[in-house]
Amino acid sequence: MRKSPGAGPAVLLEDVPTKPWAFWPTSIGAFALAALLGVGIWLFSPSDLSEIQPPPNIESYDYVDGVLSEVQLPILVMNAYDTVEGEEKLTFRVPEANLRYFDVVHLRAHSSIGLPTRLYYERIKGELVAVYKVDAPANSGSGQ
Repeated sequence: MRKSPGAGPAVLLEDVPTKPWAFWPTSIGAFALAALLGVGIWLFSPSDLSEIQPPPNIESYDYVDGVLSEVQLPILVMNAYDTVEGEEKLTFRVPEANLRYFDVVHLRAHSSIGLPTRLYYERIKGELVAVYKVDAPANSGSGQ
Protein backbone atom coordinates (compact mmCIF):
# COMPACT_ATOMS: atom_id res chain seq x y z
CA MET A 1 0.00 0.00 0.00
CA ARG A 2 1.28 3.34 -0.96
CA LYS A 3 0.94 6.47 1.24
CA SER A 4 0.15 9.84 -0.28
CA PRO A 5 2.70 12.59 0.32
CA GLY A 6 2.00 14.83 3.31
CA ALA A 7 -0.37 12.42 4.91
CA GLY A 8 0.15 12.26 8.61
CA PRO A 9 -1.82 11.62 11.70
CA ALA A 10 -5.37 12.82 11.51
CA VAL A 11 -6.21 15.92 13.58
CA LEU A 12 -9.62 16.05 15.10
CA LEU A 13 -11.34 19.43 15.35
CA GLU A 14 -12.03 18.77 19.01
CA ASP A 15 -8.29 18.92 19.73
CA VAL A 16 -7.86 22.43 18.28
CA PRO A 17 -8.31 25.28 20.80
CA THR A 18 -11.08 27.62 19.74
CA LYS A 19 -9.95 30.68 21.75
CA PRO A 20 -6.29 31.62 22.01
CA TRP A 21 -6.99 33.84 25.09
CA ALA A 22 -9.18 33.44 28.12
CA PHE A 23 -12.44 35.43 28.24
CA TRP A 24 -11.89 37.58 31.38
CA PRO A 25 -8.36 38.89 30.70
CA THR A 26 -9.41 39.75 27.14
CA SER A 27 -12.54 41.55 28.35
CA ILE A 28 -10.66 43.52 30.99
CA GLY A 29 -7.94 44.47 28.52
CA ALA A 30 -10.50 45.63 25.94
CA PHE A 31 -12.32 47.71 28.57
CA ALA A 32 -9.04 49.30 29.75
CA LEU A 33 -8.04 50.11 26.17
CA ALA A 34 -11.45 51.67 25.47
CA ALA A 35 -11.23 53.73 28.68
CA LEU A 36 -7.73 55.00 27.79
CA LEU A 37 -8.86 55.86 24.29
CA GLY A 38 -11.90 57.72 25.65
CA VAL A 39 -9.81 59.73 28.11
CA GLY A 40 -7.30 60.59 25.37
CA ILE A 41 -10.01 61.80 23.04
CA TRP A 42 -11.58 63.86 25.83
CA LEU A 43 -8.25 65.45 26.83
CA PHE A 44 -7.11 66.37 23.35
CA SER A 45 -10.38 67.27 21.66
CA PRO A 46 -11.06 70.96 21.02
CA SER A 47 -13.13 72.71 23.62
CA ASP A 48 -16.69 73.59 22.71
CA LEU A 49 -16.46 76.68 24.89
CA SER A 50 -15.81 79.82 22.93
CA GLU A 51 -12.99 82.05 24.02
CA ILE A 52 -14.13 84.97 26.13
CA GLN A 53 -13.99 88.11 24.04
CA PRO A 54 -12.34 91.18 25.58
CA PRO A 55 -14.45 94.12 26.66
CA PRO A 56 -15.36 96.61 23.93
CA ASN A 57 -12.73 99.27 23.17
CA ILE A 58 -9.96 97.35 24.95
CA GLU A 59 -7.43 99.48 23.01
CA SER A 60 -8.56 102.56 24.91
CA TYR A 61 -7.33 101.18 28.26
CA ASP A 62 -3.81 101.49 29.59
CA TYR A 63 -1.91 98.25 30.08
CA VAL A 64 1.13 97.03 31.95
CA ASP A 65 3.21 93.87 31.59
CA GLY A 66 4.75 92.07 34.52
CA VAL A 67 4.71 89.01 36.75
CA LEU A 68 1.87 88.42 39.18
CA SER A 69 3.19 87.95 42.69
CA GLU A 70 -0.19 87.49 44.36
CA VAL A 71 -3.49 86.17 43.01
CA GLN A 72 -6.30 86.48 45.55
CA LEU A 73 -9.23 87.60 43.47
CA PRO A 74 -10.55 90.25 43.53
CA ILE A 75 -7.01 91.50 44.31
CA LEU A 76 -3.99 91.02 42.01
CA VAL A 77 -0.48 92.16 42.87
CA MET A 78 1.97 92.56 40.01
CA ASN A 79 5.69 93.22 39.82
CA ALA A 80 5.59 95.39 36.70
CA TYR A 81 8.39 95.62 34.13
CA ASP A 82 7.78 99.38 33.81
CA THR A 83 6.79 101.84 36.49
CA VAL A 84 3.26 103.16 36.73
CA GLU A 85 3.27 106.53 38.46
CA GLY A 86 6.65 105.71 39.99
CA GLU A 87 5.67 102.29 41.34
CA GLU A 88 6.81 98.86 40.16
CA LYS A 89 4.76 96.81 42.63
CA LEU A 90 1.15 97.41 41.67
CA THR A 91 -2.07 96.32 43.35
CA PHE A 92 -5.15 95.94 41.17
CA ARG A 93 -8.75 95.40 42.17
CA VAL A 94 -10.94 93.34 39.86
CA PRO A 95 -14.57 94.46 40.01
CA GLU A 96 -17.19 91.73 40.15
CA ALA A 97 -18.41 92.62 36.66
CA ASN A 98 -14.95 91.84 35.24
CA LEU A 99 -14.23 88.60 37.14
CA ARG A 100 -15.34 86.54 34.13
CA TYR A 101 -12.25 87.79 32.27
CA PHE A 102 -9.86 86.49 34.97
CA ASP A 103 -9.31 82.73 35.15
CA VAL A 104 -7.87 82.27 38.65
CA VAL A 105 -6.26 78.90 37.84
CA HIS A 106 -4.51 80.33 34.79
CA LEU A 107 -3.38 83.40 36.74
CA ARG A 108 -2.03 81.29 39.60
CA ALA A 109 -0.11 79.14 37.12
CA HIS A 110 1.45 82.31 35.70
CA SER A 111 2.27 83.52 39.18
CA SER A 112 3.81 80.26 40.36
CA ILE A 113 6.29 79.97 37.49
CA GLY A 114 6.80 83.66 36.77
CA LEU A 115 5.16 83.89 33.33
CA PRO A 116 4.54 87.43 32.11
CA THR A 117 0.97 88.72 32.10
CA ARG A 118 -0.53 91.85 30.58
CA LEU A 119 -3.22 93.62 32.58
CA TYR A 120 -5.45 96.23 31.00
CA TYR A 121 -6.60 98.68 33.63
CA GLU A 122 -8.12 102.02 34.42
CA ARG A 123 -7.59 104.33 37.34
CA ILE A 124 -10.76 105.08 39.29
CA LYS A 125 -10.52 107.46 42.26
CA GLY A 126 -6.81 106.74 42.68
CA GLU A 127 -7.27 102.95 42.56
CA LEU A 128 -5.98 100.64 39.81
CA VAL A 129 -8.94 98.63 38.48
CA ALA A 130 -8.13 95.62 36.30
CA VAL A 131 -10.35 95.33 33.24
CA TYR A 132 -8.88 92.41 31.26
CA LYS A 133 -5.84 90.16 31.17
CA VAL A 134 -3.91 88.35 28.45
CA ASP A 135 -0.62 86.52 28.29
CA ALA A 136 2.09 89.11 27.76
CA PRO A 137 3.56 89.11 24.24
CA ALA A 138 6.95 87.99 25.58
CA ASN A 139 5.16 84.87 26.85
CA SER A 140 2.78 84.19 23.98
CA GLY A 141 5.33 84.39 21.20
CA SER A 142 3.00 86.59 19.16
CA GLY A 143 5.14 89.70 19.62
CA GLN A 144 2.11 91.96 19.76
